Amino acid sequence: MAVGRKELALFAVSVALCAGATEIALRAMGVAYPIFHKLESYRGWAPQPGASGTWITEGKSHILINAEGFRDRDYVIEKPKNTLRIAILGDSMSEAFAVPVESTFWSVMARELKSCAALNRRTAEVLNFSVSGYGTAQALLTLRRNALKYAPDIVLAPVFTGNDILNNDRALDGHKDRVYFTFNDGELVLDDSNTRTTRFWFKATWRNIRNSVTNASRVLQLFREFYYRTKNAWRARKQIADGPVFDSAARDYQVFRVPDDPAWRRAWATTEALLRAMRDESRAGGAKFWITTLTAPPQVYPDKKVRETFKADLNVETLDYPDQRIAAFAKRGNIPVVALVGLLRTHADATGDYLHGFPNTRLGTGHWNEKGHQVAGEVLARAVCAAL
Repeated sequence: MAVGRKELALFAVSVALCAGATEIALRAMGVAYPIFHKLESYRGWAPQPGASGTWITEGKSHILINAEGFRDRDYVIEKPKNTLRIAILGDSMSEAFAVPVESTFWSVMARELKSCAALNRRTAEVLNFSVSGYGTAQALLTLRRNALKYAPDIVLAPVFTGNDILNNDRALDGHKDRVYFTFNDGELVLDDSNTRTTRFWFKATWRNIRNSVTNASRVLQLFREFYYRTKNAWRARKQIADGPVFDSAARDYQVFRVPDDPAWRRAWATTEALLRAMRDESRAGGAKFWITTLTAPPQVYPDKKVRETFKADLNVETLDYPDQRIAAFAKRGNIPVVALVGLLRTHADATGDYLHGFPNTRLGTGHWNEKGHQVAGEVLARAVCAAL
C-alpha cells in the first residue's frame, strides 16, 4: 500500500514532537556535550568562549570556558592589590579536561599557596591559559595576546615532553591547522601559512556552522557523544588487547632518545628558542618566567618492570633525557625550573598509584588523573612558596 502525504506528514510531525520533547528533557536534566574548540587563524584553534557542558571522553568533568576563551573562571584584567598572579601556559595536560576544575594542578596550587607564609597575606591567583594540542609556539602567541595583559607576577610554562617538542616542528608534527615558528637567519619567524590558505578558510567556515548547529541542539550533541564514546571505547579495547602498555616505536616516544636526525635536532632548537622568547617577553612585561617539565606516562608508570622493558626497547639508559636537557637549558638561561618526574616517580613507586589514566580509558596512560594533578600541584606550590 502506497504511503500518502497525510501519513508522511504525520510521521514528520511525530519525529519533530519526539525530538522536541527529548530536547526539552535533556535541557531540564542539564545534559550537554558541546564542541568546545573552534578553528582560528591566529593559533590554529582555540576554545569557544562561554561553552559549557560535560566531558567524558577521558575521565569525567564539567567544562566551562570563560569569556577570555580558556578553561577557568573569569578574572578582572586589572590585578587587584595585594595579589600574586601566576599565568599557566600549556597544552591538554594543563587544560585538564579529564578532571574537575578544582582538581587541576593549577587549582591545587592556588589552594596550597593560601598557607604560604611568604605571601605575607597576599592572595594567590593562578590563571589558566592552556589549550589542548598547543605547542610552545601557540603558548608564546597566547602569552602575547592573552596572558600579559593580566599583569602576572610569574609566567609558568609547563612543558609536556610527551609531545611539546614534537609539536614545534612542522616536519615531525605535520598538523595541517597548526602555526609554527621557523628560523630565518638565526631569528624566530612565525610561519602561519597553514591558516592563511583557502583550504583553512573553508574548513573554519564549515566548522563554525557545524559547531553552532551542534551546540544549539542537545539532541545532536547526544548523538555525537554516543558516536565518539563508542569509537574511543573500541579503540581503547583494541590497544589493550594488541600489545604492551607503551609502544617504543611510537613517534612521540623518540623524545627520550638523544636526537640523532635533523628534524629532532631542529625541533629541540626551536623549542629552546621559543622558551627564550617567552622568558624575554615575560620579563619585558614585568613577570618572572618559570618552566616546569610535566611527566610522560612511561616515566611514572608504577610498575618498574614495565619501565625497564620500555627503556630496553628504546635502547636508552634513562627516560629522563628531555627533562635533563630542559633543566640544563634553563640553567644556562637563568630560568627557574621545576622538574616533576623524580618526585612523581618516587610517589608512584612508593604508593603504586597510577598518576595517568582513567577507568574509562587505560590506567597509566594518557593525561594526569586527579592523583597526578594533586601531587604536581603540591610540588609546584612548595617551589613557588620557597622562591618567594
